[in-house]
Amino acid sequence: MPYSDAQILIIGDSLGDIPTANSEAISIGNLLKSHGYPVVELLGSNATTKNILKGMYGADAIIYAGHGGYESDNYNMKGGVATPPYAIVGSNDFIWGVGNQMREGWNGQLFTAPVKQNIPVIILQACFSTGWVDDNQVSNPIPTIYNFASMFTGSGANYYATAYNGAGLDMVKEFIDGAKNFGTINAGNPYGAIYKSNIYNNVAVWRNPNGYSAFVGNWLGQFPTASQCTAYNDSAAEAWYDGDRSKNPYQSDLTVIEVTAPANGLSGRTIYVSNTISNIINVSSSSFYVNYYLKKNSSSSNIYMGQSFISSLAGLASKQLNTKLTVPTNVKAGSYYILTYADSEQTDPETNENNNKKLSSTTININGADLVISNISAKLKGTKTLVISNTIKNNGKIAASTYSVHYYIKKKGTTTNKYIGKYIYKGLGAGLTKKQTLTITLPKGIVASEYYVAAYVDANKTVPETNESNNYNMGTIKKV
Repeated sequence: MPYSDAQILIIGDSLGDIPTANSEAISIGNLLKSHGYPVVELLGSNATTKNILKGMYGADAIIYAGHGGYESDNYNMKGGVATPPYAIVGSNDFIWGVGNQMREGWNGQLFTAPVKQNIPVIILQACFSTGWVDDNQVSNPIPTIYNFASMFTGSGANYYATAYNGAGLDMVKEFIDGAKNFGTINAGNPYGAIYKSNIYNNVAVWRNPNGYSAFVGNWLGQFPTASQCTAYNDSAAEAWYDGDRSKNPYQSDLTVIEVTAPANGLSGRTIYVSNTISNIINVSSSSFYVNYYLKKNSSSSNIYMGQSFISSLAGLASKQLNTKLTVPTNVKAGSYYILTYADSEQTDPETNENNNKKLSSTTININGADLVISNISAKLKGTKTLVISNTIKNNGKIAASTYSVHYYIKKKGTTTNKYIGKYIYKGLGAGLTKKQTLTITLPKGIVASEYYVAAYVDANKTVPETNESNNYNMGTIKKV
């Protein structure tokens, strides 16, 4: 197998019957080499399945121009339903995509593509790769694209396929000229930007209706610069090919190495959690989310607080975060651990999926205000003037912000409260008490002995409290 110092793998026209694919593969290779990219070029009969797979080992980018294969009787060649598996075609055999894995030939073992994460895989003119076969669109293009792409996206690669002759060469030119990512390329695509996606198996498959281009992956994915390409190791590729291919040696491994919980938090309010995410394998990750939860103990249910996003984490690198989160308003007062979960949505394929979570070593004490109203009574002057007295105490450990108290009269023997007015308090410190007397003019006269006076503190629930069930009270009305 020909190889050089870096690993931009180019596969062109393995069966020697698509001159445009061969020409485009050669043009892309010449362009890359002229800009300092050493490449692995497999053209025509040299593109055996073994050479292709060895060339994938640790690849920084893969460009395939040629046939797309399918299993006989899985498509009628007339625009009917297409059924996986699909394949890229070597000069001597097929490399099949089976779910998120690959298989060399009909009877080979299943394995994960041995590529680095977040690399570009650009498929040119291959049947099924964009939902088209020659001049016919299959009747199920979205599942077809999803299944064709999965053999690459299962290893964390970004998959772009196009049936336009010359589109691949133009794309590589744009990347070399400074295009930031696939999203930038797509926005200025002279062949037509992809603007529509469909969700299939929880994955966004991007493809315009009747379009000749498709994308599955991260739009922020980039094409490597020449200096970012790593050396190709033929002996390592040979050893992988002849050995156990069941695991991708170029997958990252994300873990949480530190979580520090703040000492205190308030229901419904913001906290900041210090945490460090590490990639313990020397392979860059793709993008992933980090989720944060409250837990009473290691086996209790998770209480979701929020997430952060990391676009990529270099191999053997760590990222220290100070994540802004919101404590849910329905959390009861008490001590909680904070669980940090890296790659919570499992978008980043890893060598070990069982070491992504960590509990904080210390707990956060979730506090709240606790407003209680007591000693409520009223004096009735005449039949309409009501002088109300009450006491409000904040039993919580956190000061209460501005809140209102709503007042009612309630006829004895009934359950109906009649609203008569409110009073707005400008907050109340933790542990403090406020006595209040106010006069309310009733819209209609009452008889004191026939009514109670009632009050509901923080009736609009603007104050997060540890106990929302002790905010109501009522008392007697005396005639004076």
